[in-house]
Amino acid sequence: MDTADHWLDSLPADHGHEQRHRVLDTFSRPLVKVRRILSYITTSPGKILTLTLVLCIAIGAAGFSVSRSSAERQDQLNVLLNVTEPRSDAAHNLYTSLSLADALATTGFVQGGAEDPETRAHYDEAIDRAALAMGEGDRDIRRQLPIYTGLVETARTHNRLGNPVGAAYLANASSLMREQILPDARQRFTSSATTLTEQQRQLPRPQWVPLSGLVAAVLLLLVAQWWLWRLTRRRLNSGFLAATAFMLIAFLWMGISNYATWAAGSRSFEQATQPWEQLTTARIAVHQARTDETLALVRRQPAGDFDQAVTSLHWALDSVEKVRDADAAAPARAALEKWQTAHHQLNEAIDEGDFDRAVELATRSDSADSYAQLDASLEALIEDSRASMRTLLSEGMAASQLVASAVAVLSLCAVLSVLLGMRPRLQEYL
Repeated sequence: MDTADHWLDSLPADHGHEQRHRVLDTFSRPLVKVRRILSYITTSPGKILTLTLVLCIAIGAAGFSVSRSSAERQDQLNVLLNVTEPRSDAAHNLYTSLSLADALATTGFVQGGAEDPETRAHYDEAIDRAALAMGEGDRDIRRQLPIYTGLVETARTHNRLGNPVGAAYLANASSLMREQILPDARQRFTSSATTLTEQQRQLPRPQWVPLSGLVAAVLLLLVAQWWLWRLTRRRLNSGFLAATAFMLIAFLWMGISNYATWAAGSRSFEQATQPWEQLTTARIAVHQARTDETLALVRRQPAGDFDQAVTSLHWALDSVEKVRDADAAAPARAALEKWQTAHHQLNEAIDEGDFDRAVELATRSDSADSYAQLDASLEALIEDSRASMRTLLSEGMAASQLVASAVAVLSLCAVLSVLLGMRPRLQEYL
């Protein structure tokens, strides 16, 4: 049936227009929401809410940075104290024990006939300490040490039988020790000591980035307090004051901890690590000088390089006296003077061809006694330096022990204080 509008043409539906409308509607809704949010931010409650979010994020980021940095430092100090330092001490024990064993082997040989039981016991003890101090990376030393001890035992056997060839075996053993074994041990000691020194220098450095984050958070809180006063005409906000106090406490705690760690690390390096390294080097030089001294009797010629060992020892004792009183190095200096006198007498006896007197001087008189006293004094100084180093490292570790958890708690309290402080201001607009 026709209607009144039957003469109008019917138009087909424009599906493209509907699709464009849907697309525009899809993308316009987020833009409308963003515009509404931006419009809300320009209002007073929007500004207060935005400021609250910025403060919470800034305080949380600063606290997280400090907590993470402090936890990493604590772990690194723990590695330094319980891994790096013991490893360096093991390398030191290996180095000194091997050089001492070589000195004792030559001393026992020149005594002639049956070796003194005490000298033999000290030699065995030094070899045992060296074996215990060897690590997985000391494969070359582990292979060569049995060869060395075998040569020494062969030399002793020929010496007891009165065969002159024993001197050749002893010379070969000492050459193996000084040209192959000791250089490998010295390389390990130098590497471990360098690692220890680098970690001691790096770890105590102040944590400037986390500290600057705390400072920025405190400054932001102060600026927010000033802005809120301008907006509300209320001078003090209890929540902001509490948050500022919490962040100041965190900053002071962090700053004091950094200073204590830095002071302990600096003292450890200057008062313990440097003397410890120099004393170790000097003790090795003393052992080698003693070996040269006794080998001189076997070779029937005066010993050399003694003055170089004395110079190295004087440097080491000077470094000890710079950080400790002069009495600490007095026993070592007294023993060194006696040994120098006995050494000159020994060389004179060898030059004169009086080898019986030279053997007496080297093994049963002032030379042997003063050398033993000197070595004992150096060992005591080295142990004291290591004990001081570990004590100072422990102090630095204790100073940073609670920083991570304390700053995390204080930062959380500051965030809660900001939220509680802003809540009454926001309620005024509801």
